[in-house]
Amino acid sequence: MKEKYTVFILGMVLISVLFFMLAGNSLRKNLGEIENYDKKIKTTLEKLNSAMIMDQQLSQFREILDNSLTTEKKFSVDELNNFQRGIEMLRDQNQLKLIKISDSNKFTQVGMLETTYTIELQGTFRQMGQFISELEAQNHIIKIQYLDVSPLQTTEKSQATDGSANIYRITMEMSILKVKKEV
Repeated sequence: MKEKYTVFILGMVLISVLFFMLAGNSLRKNLGEIENYDKKIKTTLEKLNSAMIMDQQLSQFREILDNSLTTEKKFSVDELNNFQRGIEMLRDQNQLKLIKISDSNKFTQVGMLETTYTIELQGTFRQMGQFISELEAQNHIIKIQYLDVSPLQTTEKSQATDGSANIYRITMEMSILKVKKEV
């Protein structure tokens, strides 16, 4: 009877060892599959995120193209007024002082519409840089033809006591372009 118990106990130990070995192998296999799925999910999410960013950039580019294609022979008064209001809003946001703004039509290339604005502002370099960045971010094709930045005449005494940034006169000539659609 003692032998039967010993065989029974050895059988139970053998079954326990086999169980734990098989369970360990199964667990390692499942963990490997989970890691593979996790890697696939991460790469797919990265691709999805870059596709979403690309889609957003392309939709912005499409909006610029839609705004820049026309069948008209010249800019409408509303378009020019809206653009001028946009410039005024940007100028106001960046706290620049407007000296002068004027528009004119210049000779344009065949198949293009162009109107030119001459803008004179007063402000700091930081304000000017922010203004130009926001101007270029609008949904229009904009070409800056000319940019002149010259310091304003200030007395040394007032500048030394004030301690503020230097103020400059900014003269800018820029064009808004549209492409004529061929019908």
